[in-house]
Amino acid sequence: MAKVVIDGQQVEVREGITILWAARQIGKYIPTFCYYPWFPPQGNCRICQVEVKGIPKLQIACNIPVRDGMEIFTENERVIRARRAVMEFLLIHHPLDCPICDQSSECDLQDLAFRHGMAVGRYREAKRTFPKVDYGDKIAREMNRCIHCRRCIKLAEDYMGVEVIGALERGDKTEIGAYIDAIIDSEWSGNVIDICPVGALTDKKFRFSSRVWDLDQVNAYRPDCPHQCKVRLGIHRGKIQRVTARIYNGVMESMICDDCRFNHYNLEDWVLEV
Repeated sequence: MAKVVIDGQQVEVREGITILWAARQIGKYIPTFCYYPWFPPQGNCRICQVEVKGIPKLQIACNIPVRDGMEIFTENERVIRARRAVMEFLLIHHPLDCPICDQSSECDLQDLAFRHGMAVGRYREAKRTFPKVDYGDKIAREMNRCIHCRRCIKLAEDYMGVEVIGALERGDKTEIGAYIDAIIDSEWSGNVIDICPVGALTDKKFRFSSRVWDLDQVNAYRPDCPHQCKVRLGIHRGKIQRVTARIYNGVMESMICDDCRFNHYNLEDWVLEV
């Protein structure tokens, strides 16, 4: 066990766990975008920066293991300024389309922009845009909203076994692409929708049909599903508007197949868990 001090509070944690999890054990909030418990830490988004006493530069909490005697600051002025700078960077090219985005109210970027963003943006140049590409009737792809967290890449490679997408180009030309249409051929393709923290990948069947806050969320399962998927139905006025994986504390409990997600919108197909 290691004894560390986090924002003046001493805590004893298991040796080797990350600063992020050590902070969460005592209820300290550290924002993340690219981090996901299913995957090894990536350190792409930099929003989880913290200050460690004795180290000149700020450190990313998702990838730095704790050591005995470490003193950590998660919300001092230096850390707050750094997070505000990261948010400003992420929002430079992000479109102001929250009112029409299906991810609205479930968007990590939207939530953290309110918490860490600046009231007025300083960027006055033209925003970067990407051409719209149609990938069929399942997934709507809006790369203008992408923040390059690479969660979809890790999910495709490590869990779906489809190593066909990646980050192309560099700098402000970076784009998640290549053969992303090949994901559609997988029977688990829809899970990239649930894992995306912004509105870059959304459910095309649900698009513009309802708002998330109007849905009654009900856990359910389909008896004839060979994968025994446990899903959450979004119901509005007695009709299923969308089917998603069950989410607990922002994390999917498990993946669900595309047959459950896209092909069964009759309530009679499901057993509701109430």
